[in-house]
Amino acid sequence: MKRSTLLLFVFTMFFSVASLAQVKLGTDIYSHYVWRGAALHSAESFQPALTYTAGSLSVGAWGSYSAAGAGYAENDLWASYAFGPISVIATDYYIPSFLPATATFFDYNTKKGAGSHVIEVGASYTGGESLPISVAAYYDVIGGLLDPDNSSYVQVSYPFTIESTTLTASIGATPAKSSAWYVTTGAGVVSLGIMASKTIKISEDFSIPFNVQYVMNPYSEKSYLFFGISL
Repeated sequence: MKRSTLLLFVFTMFFSVASLAQVKLGTDIYSHYVWRGAALHSAESFQPALTYTAGSLSVGAWGSYSAAGAGYAENDLWASYAFGPISVIATDYYIPSFLPATATFFDYNTKKGAGSHVIEVGASYTGGESLPISVAAYYDVIGGLLDPDNSSYVQVSYPFTIESTTLTASIGATPAKSSAWYVTTGAGVVSLGIMASKTIKISEDFSIPFNVQYVMNPYSEKSYLFFGISL
């Protein structure tokens, strides 16, 4: 194949994919920020998201910020690729509010217990209509200052419907010690949850997704009840 023909093919494929791409933006507002059985922030949180999708590939930025202003702050980057019902994902967690003042954004030190970022890789499977169970597993390949144990996490969830309300039951566990990330001294179940979600219709052209969640952490013996809306 001639170079000019190859370049034409590459440009054609690029613009074909770009024409099918989608950019989504939005914000969730939660009364509490509870993540995998732990309350990272106990007051109202704004969680903006920006996502770019082209075919099976998605990349995005996601954050969570305290409504109080000078409280919790998180700013993550992620990328995922779907192979039918299986998806793989990589997430770069950056939580400056948990880091020392001397930590900088570009510090990606891979030494155990060092660096400003936690890099997690994971895979998930979602079943079909006959068995809509979801199974996901994650592992921190770079633990950074916030996860010196390179923690791992497994979650199973199952959605079902009662009348017009969708409910999702879930269980999450870490299979090994996670002294800082999940705060365990060994394997343990850290999240048992039920989420009820529905859409509130405001007008013919506008509706708001709304959910209420109850999450219990059997390992730490704590529970949380909170709600969220999506804009």
